[in-house]
Amino acid sequence: MFHPKITSFFIIINIYHSLINELYIMSSLQTIVLTSSIIYHHKLIRHFRYYDIAIACSIITHHFYLYSYYFIDDWKPSLFYSLAIGSYVIGVKKNIEYMHGYLHIFGVIANILLNQCLVNNKLHNI
Repeated sequence: MFHPKITSFFIIINIYHSLINELYIMSSLQTIVLTSSIIYHHKLIRHFRYYDIAIACSIITHHFYLYSYYFIDDWKPSLFYSLAIGSYVIGVKKNIEYMHGYLHIFGVIANILLNQCLVNNKLHNI
């Protein structure tokens, strides 16, 4: 299955994709998400869950802010962001841990699509 301990490492794909497209701030933010996710899912710091949620929500808000400029032109990131949020909600409501893994996978795809929006519109250093 898609256990979050494993799928959190898929965020490395986002970091690499951002770096090769010279989106250094995006890469830095995704590195923070990866670090937070590893700390939480591998239980390296007790009671870290709410910090992980706060970090992820603030960075997702930043991503949505950037994406709001491209929503009309390219709807694909919103589809995958919606799937990510939906899988998180289902996982919490039904207490299904692997649904959080889908959150990571859908989030990775959405971020790559967002990066492409930024690259296509030449908004580097974001």
